[in-house]
Amino acid sequence: MVRQNFSERNGYTSKQIQFEGVDFALKNRIWNVFYGRNQYLLNPSLRSPGLEIIEDILDIFGFTYEYPKDWVARGNNMKKLESLFLKKEWHFVYDFIEIYLEKESEKSKSNCNSIAKELTRVLEEEKSGYRIVKNLVVPITTKSELKSIDQSISTKYDSVNTHMLKALTLYSRRKNPDYENSIKESISAIESLCCIITGNNKATLGDALKKMDERGLNLHGALKSALGQLYGYTSDQNGIRHAGIDFAGASTEDAKYMLVSCSGFVNYFIEKWEKSM
Repeated sequence: MVRQNFSERNGYTSKQIQFEGVDFALKNRIWNVFYGRNQYLLNPSLRSPGLEIIEDILDIFGFTYEYPKDWVARGNNMKKLESLFLKKEWHFVYDFIEIYLEKESEKSKSNCNSIAKELTRVLEEEKSGYRIVKNLVVPITTKSELKSIDQSISTKYDSVNTHMLKALTLYSRRKNPDYENSIKESISAIESLCCIITGNNKATLGDALKKMDERGLNLHGALKSALGQLYGYTSDQNGIRHAGIDFAGASTEDAKYMLVSCSGFVNYFIEKWEKSM
């Protein structure tokens, strides 16, 4: 186990979405799930005549393992698999998960589902850009989405950058992600930009949208309607921005959707506005 420092234990650190990469904390936790579920194989009282899952995985990846299948050999094979797992490239980790779940599903569907659920929690908590669907590891974040978020945090407008950075930070907090306030900050970034464009610092997004055309943006009606509905979702009596309302249903999917969507709107509005100037 990796020892956590003060900041990690108390939720003060933030993590970026891990896409096409796996940091040590994520890799270590995935391995701990596997080891925790399979350390019984190292029990010397077990004398299973068939290949165990450790040897199965080593064999599938083309690595040699020790015979006979006694507990000493199993221990050596487990150490070899751990060493490979920790040293190999990031994508090996996800290959490993798929093969592990495939082998488990052959033995027990319910046990496989339990493991997949446990691994999914790890992927979510460590901000992996991937999730497990039907025992396959699939992306939830694309390069274009990450690029859009990064671009929206690096504009020439400080207030917009601040809101988007807060949204990403609140979403990415490892221990205590705050999805509710991440969503608030995402929509506030658009609201802030619209106030800049219209020259009215007190305007709500709803009011600002009505005046965007006066500033030369000429937004399509369907686009204004879509953004208005998005804003309405966060502002009505059951919405996330309404004072005193506990939006307990805000999930990682909700926050990610708003983060990506609002970053896209920010970048689009800036490009549209600057071309009209």
